[in-house]
Amino acid sequence: MNFKPRRTLALIFVLVVTFASTPPDAAHASAADYCSGQQLAIGANWTVCWEIRANEGLVVSNAYFTKPPNIDRRVLGEGSVAQIFVPYETGSPRYHDVAYGLGPAMVVLSQNDDCPHGTLLSGGRVCREIHDRGLAEKYCAGPCTSRRGTALRLWSSSQMGAYNYITSWEFHDDGTIEPGLGLSGALQFGDTAHVHNVYWRLDVDIDDPGGDSVEEFWRIAPTWGGGLVGALGWNPILGETWRPNRLEEFRKWRVVDNNRTNANGAPMSYELIPHAGDGNLRTTAAEGFSRGEFWVTAYKPGERFVSTDDDDLLSTYITGDPVGNTDVVIWYALHEHHQVRDEDAPYMPMEWVHFKLRPRDFFDDSSMD
Repeated sequence: MNFKPRRTLALIFVLVVTFASTPPDAAHASAADYCSGQQLAIGANWTVCWEIRANEGLVVSNAYFTKPPNIDRRVLGEGSVAQIFVPYETGSPRYHDVAYGLGPAMVVLSQNDDCPHGTLLSGGRVCREIHDRGLAEKYCAGPCTSRRGTALRLWSSSQMGAYNYITSWEFHDDGTIEPGLGLSGALQFGDTAHVHNVYWRLDVDIDDPGGDSVEEFWRIAPTWGGGLVGALGWNPILGETWRPNRLEEFRKWRVVDNNRTNANGAPMSYELIPHAGDGNLRTTAAEGFSRGEFWVTAYKPGERFVSTDDDDLLSTYITGDPVGNTDVVIWYALHEHHQVRDEDAPYMPMEWVHFKLRPRDFFDDSSMD
């Protein structure tokens, strides 16, 4: 992919070093076998590899949930930001920020202001921290029992034109992964409204890459139930496709490993929980990637990006390949409509878009016990 700077910013592109190592032959290996040194993050029951790429910026891979004495399972083969599409309500400009390069735009962080309780890595461009994520469990039918949770967080900051993007990967001690993008900086075109559409690429690999299928959850209120009864279930997705959000149906999706079951006989899976406050954006046929929030494709290593200034790439990945019992990639889009307010000057308060990848029957019971 050729880099193109935002039209209002002249970027000087530099070589961004990507840290990688040759994976071992064994299918079941801890993240330490894939990476080491600064590129290995450990904490909150996780070991995770990370690297900096020129287009996607901060990328995570080989994320293992590890808990003695016998849990050491890969969850995520790779996760990245595949596009940040920013169309303005006036019709132009229409930015494709990942095509211009989040990596070269990464800024050096301040230990005191940005990462006071963590460790700066990669020359100060990445903050690694373990933080308290708040109350995780509480039960008070009798003596109260409470438990707080922790999370491993990796994050970086990229200055794209007037905007500043915070790429964040959080790994919670209960097995949840929470990708997020923070939006801040300064207004680029005064009070012109616009939409930030953040596309994530997620290669969910439970233990090993193969044997995965994708299912979609639905819930409706049948007319015969008078609004008192709910009908619900999971439908398999058989081929490469796209699907829109349906928050009124509690629509969500899960990647199921057909070769792994927990001690209760349930297939291990990870489910994608959409952000409850999310909307959607449908534009033109030329921007076909805007047709849906969720996409599923068969894994192909060259399929990494959603779009460029000139091309809709994501739609071309839908070629009819089956996505049952194979290695799959899921893509998910978040949307943040920015209707400018007076409080956005001189610098915009941080706005976050985020979602969760949550274990479903990945464990036999609560992972925190």
